[in-house]
Formats: sequence, structure tokens, C-alpha cells
Amino acid sequence: MVANPEGKEGGAGGAAARTTNSGAERKSTQNTQYDQIGTKYLKIKELPAAESEVPSILAALGEDGVKGKRCLDLACGTGKYTHLLHTLGASSCTGYDISSTMISSALATYTRSQYPTMHFGVADCSIPESLPTLASDDTSGTGGFDLVFSAWFLNYAGTETELTNMFRVIESQMKVGGRFVGLTTNAHDPNMHIPKLDFYGLDVLVLDPAYTDPESQQVLGIKARVVVGGGQGFSFDVYQFRQDVYERCAREAGLEIEWKEVVVPDDERRGGGYWAGYLEKPTFSMLEARRVL
Repeated sequence: MVANPEGKEGGAGGAAARTTNSGAERKSTQNTQYDQIGTKYLKIKELPAAESEVPSILAALGEDGVKGKRCLDLACGTGKYTHLLHTLGASSCTGYDISSTMISSALATYTRSQYPTMHFGVADCSIPESLPTLASDDTSGTGGFDLVFSAWFLNYAGTETELTNMFRVIESQMKVGGRFVGLTTNAHDPNMHIPKLDFYGLDVLVLDPAYTDPESQQVLGIKARVVVGGGQGFSFDVYQFRQDVYERCAREAGLEIEWKEVVVPDDERRGGGYWAGYLEKPTFSMLEARRVL
């Protein structure tokens, strides 16, 4: 277990804003909608729409890409992918999430006695000042994390400024020579403005087909609502920004993006056309980022 940046153990309450060193309050892009959803969120991982996540993550990480590495999982939720990094041989895994409900679940599932190299804490991963800056002042290159990972984190940025700040958090946590691997909403779909109904177990409703950045007044993509289980299930809102928006914001934070392949499960459905519709417009994109040389 780790303490969050306010000194509270994982499971303590998060915050919606932070005060910077200059005394000015910086508002968070993150919200606590998952406090209400809680562990029900795990139901989404049982749906066909989510089955491509693990094979895509493994392909992006690469063979032995985690072994012996110090890893950070931003917006870790209940710790599913923090645990995946652990099983892939990470020397240590630290997960942060703004939702105290999610972190409480992670701590209950992955206890310190059973998983001594896994650590969890409550923190707002969207604000650079919320996490300790480990790499920027370390000229030896040994500080920070070898691998920063996130799944379903970047898609909660509602402006270019917020997305840039997320990438700044990532950059600040990477050691020299480190990398970031992430999963976010599909940045390449030219028809993202069209709803996806009963799409491999999900409904993706479009709340705003031409979502405009309230700061720059530029159209960035869409705002959507993901519905799981219909009226008896749950829903949550996300942003789906275009590829060029991601690349511009990453570069502003000093990172260069390389987009990775979405990989479907290697089973009997693969050759039978089951995944054809999914691969035309997958629910997510994979990316890797490294510091601009």
C-alpha cells in the first residue's frame, strides 16, 4: 500500500482540485463518476467489446517488455491491469486512481501480504502536481518509472489543455529512456459521430457529434456515453478525440506518439468473420509514447 500525495493511505477520499505551488487552484479534468459505479465496472470486461483489450495491450508491451521493470498504472481502477503488469514480471507496480471506491476494491483484491510489490493510492492523475515528480531533476536517469501505463485514462480529458496536462503527468513520471503505453478511445474512426448500438455488447451513444473545446473553440471529436447492460446496468461518459489532437497534445508535453495495432482474441472466432465489424471501428486505440529526442 502507498500513501497518496496528500499523505493518506490508499482508500482515502480523493479530491477534485489541487493547489499549485503558486497558490492557484487547478481544477481537475477527472471526476468521481466511478465512485457510484464501483465494482460493477468489471462487468464491462466480460463483454466481447472488451475482449481485444488484453491481446492488444500485450502486443503493444512486447515480449519481455515488462519483465524487471518498475511500472506505474495511471487511473488504475480496481487494479486489473496493474495486476497484469505484475504477472508479466514487473519488479514493482504502483497504481493511482481518483476514485476511492475503486482503490478500496484494488486493496481488498490485491492485499499487501499476497502482493508485496503491488501498491495503490488515491490521486488525481490528470494534474501534474498531484503525483511526485520523479524524473525531471534526476540527471542519473535512474529515477521515475521504466513503464507508465494507462487504460481508459486519456479519454476523460475534455480540453486540449487537460489532455496536454495528462501527457505532462506521464512525462514527469518516466525515467530517462522510459516509455508510455496506453489504451484510449478510438482516435482513428472517421465515423465516430455515428452511435454504436448493440456493438459487441455495448451501446455507445453520441452526446455531442462535434464536441468543441470550450477554451479554443476547435472541434476535437465527440462526447459519448457508454451504456452497459441497458436500464439495469450502468453508464459513463467519455471523450473521443481525433488522432491529430492526441499527437499535438503529446508533443506539447514533450512526447512523440506511435500508434499500435488493435489485436482480437486468437480463437475460433478470428477466422470466421466475427470480429470484422469490430475491426472496422474498434472501441479503442493503442498508443506508445516516448520523449521527443
